[in-house]
This record gives sequence, structure tokens and C-alpha cells, in this order.
Amino acid sequence: MRKFRIAIILCLGLIFGESSAQVTGFSKAHTDTLKQGRPTGSLYLGFYFLEDALQYLYLSSNASGLIMDNRNQYELMGVINYQGLRTRSTSNTGYVYAHACLFRHTTTGGKRKLNKISLEPFAMFHFDEDRGIYARWQAGAYAVPLILNKPKIRIQAGLGLLYQWDRYDLLPPDYEDWWSADQWKTVQKDIKALDQQGTGFAARNGFRGSVYLGFYTSLGRIVDWNLCIYYQQPFSSNFTGTSLYSTSSDFRIPYPCITVETILNFKILSWLALDLRYYMQHDRNQLTFYLPYYMYTITMGVYFVI
Repeated sequence: MRKFRIAIILCLGLIFGESSAQVTGFSKAHTDTLKQGRPTGSLYLGFYFLEDALQYLYLSSNASGLIMDNRNQYELMGVINYQGLRTRSTSNTGYVYAHACLFRHTTTGGKRKLNKISLEPFAMFHFDEDRGIYARWQAGAYAVPLILNKPKIRIQAGLGLLYQWDRYDLLPPDYEDWWSADQWKTVQKDIKALDQQGTGFAARNGFRGSVYLGFYTSLGRIVDWNLCIYYQQPFSSNFTGTSLYSTSSDFRIPYPCITVETILNFKILSWLALDLRYYMQHDRNQLTFYLPYYMYTITMGVYFVI
């Protein structure tokens, strides 16, 4: 029965499939006590307030599956944020994130000890209608040193390299109505400079350097707090090779992508908790420069662990 439930969680993750700031979808207390070879899953359901171009309440869902062996940890996570209050929405986002923590720990006599450094390969698919990201794929790996590991606190960092492929929808639905006639002419001119074939889409790809800092702590018997900060640095501007590259210094600068996520978890039962989540991303180096490059969400919901 447990394997069947885990399969459901993993299927939800594949269906739900931004770059996630969460290194793991589970609390420190849960990963510390998870038995070797025993699969576990989590499901989060909540509502959130989004500040980007519009302000509405949305539905948020997060599903994760996790399993450990005597040396490694494997996890699959899926997230979707959905706004269904309008006929067409530009604020739906989601991703699927799969990663492994290789050489994460050493198991001796049934006891698990975290190693000083581990390797974290990962792959991710992401979409974001609000910023015109029709499809984003990332794949790469981090070297992950363990900075501090105490019964109540764990701090780790990641230093890595990734390859990113983006396909942009240069004019997502609903945005035509936002501009005046003169502004609309300027936007159309910029779109033509980026999409000379007239398809409505444009693709960019390239390598990025990336670092992250993950902080996990138990504030009490029933309260956990996770904080993750990501910094991704592209090696060249997305506008290289376009006619816009020489028109402004902004188009020549390879701006970094900065992502922050923090989660406050209040345990009610061993399998049930309340979560308060804050997510922020600032990503200026995108072809849809006339659409929002900064967004945040504040989410409150219920968190289940099986």
C-alpha cells in the first residue's frame, strides 16, 4: 500500500512539472529519521497571494517523493501554481525537479552520518506564463560542502555549473490590452527584432554558473524552518546576436537570476502540518524584457507526509 501511495505522489510530480529554491521538499527532522530503502512522499495544498503584474488568490500544489540508500538520496519534486479566476491567465507556473545527492552520507551499524562533501546532479523543466517562459530546461551538477550539521541546525552550500535552454512566448495572452497604441507599436517593433521568422517564439541556450546556500533548522518540537538562496550567473547576454544588443547597456549585461524561498512548517501530527511559504525570483536577463522580471508569492496551506 505504501509503494502504491508513493507511486501516486511521483505521478503527481510528473504531471505538475522556476527554478526551485528548495533543495528538498522535506523538513530536516523527516530526512534525519527516514529509514534506508523506505520510500516516502509529501503533498502540499495551499492558496497564495501573487505580486507580479496582477494581484489575485491562486491555488498552489507541491508533490515530492524521496528515497535513500546507504550512501545516496534521490528525490523528485513537482509544483504547480494555478490561477483559474479568469478565462485566460498569464500567471500559471510550474516545474518538475529531479535530483540525486550522491555520497551524501555513510551508513555504519544502522547509523547515518553526513559526509563533508557530496555531489548533486539535477534536471528540471519549468514554465511561467507570466514572464513568457513557454519552456525552460536545466541540467547540471553541484558540489555540495556541508558547512554545519548540528541536531537542530544544518547549513550547506552548492557550487555548480548548469546548461539552460529557454523557449520564450514573446507575447503571452492578455498583455495586448495593457499598452497604449504608441506603446503597443514599440512592443511590436521589439518583438520583430527578436523574432524575425514571425513564429511568436524565440529560443536561447547556454551555460550558467550557480551557487546556493541552504539553511535548515528546528525551532522547537513542532516548528521547522527552511531557507534557500540561489544565484545563477549566465556567461553571456540573451540579447547577443540581436539588433537590440547595441541599443542599450541593459541588453548587453548578463544579469543574474536570484531566487529565494523560505518555509515555516508547524507540525500538527506526525503526518500533518501547516506551512507558510515565501518565494521570490528576480530574473532580468530574459528576452521578454517588457514583461515582469520580478515576482514573489506568499503561500499558506496544508502539508501531508506519508
